[in-house]
Amino acid sequence: MEGYLDLRNRPREFVEARIEEAKAEAKLAEEILKRELYQNAANKAFMALRALLRALVVLRLDLLTRDAKRGEWYLKVGYAAPTTGLIRIAKDLEALGVAGVEPVVKTALMLHRFAYNGFDTNFVDYSDLEEVASDVRQVLEYVEKILRQLETSKGG
Repeated sequence: MEGYLDLRNRPREFVEARIEEAKAEAKLAEEILKRELYQNAANKAFMALRALLRALVVLRLDLLTRDAKRGEWYLKVGYAAPTTGLIRIAKDLEALGVAGVEPVVKTALMLHRFAYNGFDTNFVDYSDLEEVASDVRQVLEYVEKILRQLETSKGG
């Protein structure tokens, strides 16, 4: 699973790599949060969710590409879950039955801004560290929930 993974020729390996990435980023976010390094924890929580979204997109690529225009976008860049496309991806996944993904993506995007800008009121809506920690935990709980569901569906 090292190096570039061609999702068209090896979609299973691509998904497995993204799932492992999501697990690793989530674990790091938890450890970093315990050390009270809030900006770093926020970034890792965002990265965990983004890796998970990449896996979910590829798992549902056949459904996401049914519409020609959107399908072309998913095949060109959407599979990589670019930050600027995360709300679109969340709405599409929610429509396909991935419950709760849209609000978690919006929370993760707030964490992403915080990771880069800290408490600069021109760029973020957070006013204290507990708000940040709570959102990091919320994103991580969602990532862990979906990972468990993926494991269950894979085993069953």
